[in-house]
Amino acid sequence: MKERIGKTKWEKNYLKAGNLRKTNKDRIKFDLNIGEIGELRVVESTAEPCELYVNSDYQSKSASTGVLEEFLVVSGSIEVFFKNTTYKLKKGDILIYDNTNPPKKFKITKEAHVINFYMPLSLVKSWIPRIYDKLESKLISPPSKSAELLAEYLKLLAQFAIESKKSSPTYRPKAIIPLIMANLSMLVFALADLEEDKPSRIKDIQLDSAKQFMLVHVSDSDVSPSLIAKEMGISVRYLHWLFKQSDETVTQYLTRKRIELAQLLLTSSSKSLYSVTEVAFMCGFNDSTHFSRRFKQQVGISPSIYRTQNFTGPN
Repeated sequence: MKERIGKTKWEKNYLKAGNLRKTNKDRIKFDLNIGEIGELRVVESTAEPCELYVNSDYQSKSASTGVLEEFLVVSGSIEVFFKNTTYKLKKGDILIYDNTNPPKKFKITKEAHVINFYMPLSLVKSWIPRIYDKLESKLISPPSKSAELLAEYLKLLAQFAIESKKSSPTYRPKAIIPLIMANLSMLVFALADLEEDKPSRIKDIQLDSAKQFMLVHVSDSDVSPSLIAKEMGISVRYLHWLFKQSDETVTQYLTRKRIELAQLLLTSSSKSLYSVTEVAFMCGFNDSTHFSRRFKQQVGISPSIYRTQNFTGPN
């Protein structure tokens, strides 16, 4: 239910949720809902036309962890002002940016319904390093199919996160990690569609395709060089040749991505939600001992110790 109020506790919560501040005493008409899914935070809001400025200390406050934001306009129109760029967002637009390059100001020009997702920046940096290095801020817009798919999924994810938090703040079903990974996968493909300097050489295109296939199917223990080659219509020998131009073999790349997924699971879930053995199977390993050995080789510590040192949620 929307409510016209002055600078009350609720308005302060609205401004705090978006790291925002006002420059006048005008009242804001708004509706606010907040939810969480593991390490992913959701803020859904509806606000009338107004101007809001981003707190000057937002970047320094969040720099220690690093945050990537997905900013979806469900309805209405908003202008987002960065230091050197201004975006005029409309229904269906998704603006992607991180706390190293936050906006300076938001101007709501038509009553807007917005969904904001905040996720650890490390996930995207490790998952799509080539795209991320040139990210800064990106606008994903319809009628792109990947944009429409991501927008619809974000709406469903926001509804799930908010309703779960309202019904029971400590409730964390085992579906949450696949939900986060689905969001990340859709974001990867939506950003890839925007690339202006996509690989032009056939071997580079094929290498990207192989890596994308592995990212999408990273949890499938059946994924192997032979399966990847079969799906791509090439020989296993040719697949290995493609990876010679990178710093990793096919198996090394696949194992690294599986371990990175395991790090996400361990960081986002308590041992009462997922045991180390369950994490191993969810990351495509058929043996927990082999998983623990590989994890320690890549990360330097065991999965259990990693979880103890990095998990920040409720036990």
